[in-house]
Amino acid sequence: MADDDAAPPVKFGIAKWKTPLPVGHSSPVVWGERIFLTTFDKKLELVCLSAKNGSILWRHAAPATSFEETHAVSNPATASPAVDKERVYAYFSSYGLMTFSHDGEALWNAPLAMPKTHHGSGASPVLAGDLLIINHDAMSGGYLLAVDRRTGKEVWKQMYPASGRVESYSTPMVWHEQLILHRAGVIEGYRVADGTRAWSMAENTSGASTPVASDDVVYVSSWNNLGEGDQRPALPDFAVLLKKYDKNGDGAISAAEFPDDLKFTARPGLETIPNSQNYVAFRTVDRNKNGVIDEAEWEAFRNRVGTMATDHGLLAIRAGQVIWRENNSIPEVPSPLLYRGRLFLVRNGGVATCLDASTGKIIYRARIGATGAYFSSPVAAAGRVYFASSEGVVTVIAADSVALKVLARNEIGEEMIATPALVGGAIYLRSAGNLFAFGN
Repeated sequence: MADDDAAPPVKFGIAKWKTPLPVGHSSPVVWGERIFLTTFDKKLELVCLSAKNGSILWRHAAPATSFEETHAVSNPATASPAVDKERVYAYFSSYGLMTFSHDGEALWNAPLAMPKTHHGSGASPVLAGDLLIINHDAMSGGYLLAVDRRTGKEVWKQMYPASGRVESYSTPMVWHEQLILHRAGVIEGYRVADGTRAWSMAENTSGASTPVASDDVVYVSSWNNLGEGDQRPALPDFAVLLKKYDKNGDGAISAAEFPDDLKFTARPGLETIPNSQNYVAFRTVDRNKNGVIDEAEWEAFRNRVGTMATDHGLLAIRAGQVIWRENNSIPEVPSPLLYRGRLFLVRNGGVATCLDASTGKIIYRARIGATGAYFSSPVAAAGRVYFASSEGVVTVIAADSVALKVLARNEIGEEMIATPALVGGAIYLRSAGNLFAFGN
């Protein structure tokens, strides 16, 4: 959310400037007349640009010797920098921490062991007083780390409990004297002072989005593969399976007969995104490894999938208790936006939901007219909410209306994953290959 005096444009028009950049999903972070972000092109870099004209003022490479494996959609430059009046802090899961002055002078580095993950890191560093906080999560051995922002020296390190769940991707939220984390399978609070765990709440969630909060309520958008109805494809019973695929009529399904396009979970709106859908694998059903699937094995698989199907949802948590939840149209990656007493969500396909933050009552749910996948989180300024689609459309809506009111759809024409920055009269948009400035 932007400062109160921010007034970015509604209709963007011609870009004030455009600067080509290597790939990266970190969001632009603006401090005064400088913009900081990270990039990847055979090397990882922290880049500083002029907010006035987009010129590159300086760039520094991280001395990484190898790079983490990431999802097909992602890359190793996902973490947005943290900035204070003296320093800019960059985190690369493939290397660790780098810190510079605003003028590009190297101050300190803190190398960290690269974690083993399924899809790469997603968390950004955050500042909490004199501490710099990192969610250094992993498939095993993940931890929450606090270092002294002035020196990079470790202040405390809290190992995450071994849970059998995969890594999380969200950024810690600083709230009062706690760090709120949305991790795989759990929502929890840690004390800023020493990293001890204050509370924990089990939840079937992948831990991708970052929480938001009011003075007394924490809001977390939990999500899982089978979290709502349109993510749960109907698996046929065995009789239907035989009728369709049993080519030799032996009453069983061999590996050669088994289809390769049978989904057991779905991500609506992401059909064109690589590795976004989950298909039934023959080997997971053939439990006795005899090379064919019989009725007992197939029905056992269907039952297992059925027991895995638990609702996800947007949770409102006060004093460790869920006071309301909304289970439908929950985004996988974008974080919720809390603005003027309302919560805004955007799901793949361009489905926006607006809720009353105090009660959870849905004010409206509607399609905003810009389809495709959504990875960018909504942002707001001047009574307006901005949604950026991966297909390069930024939709601007009125924040206070009782029904969806679209003010503009701005076609950038380039893929967008990073969340925009709203500062003063400008909006800064990062695409797959450029950083744009629109407005004044």
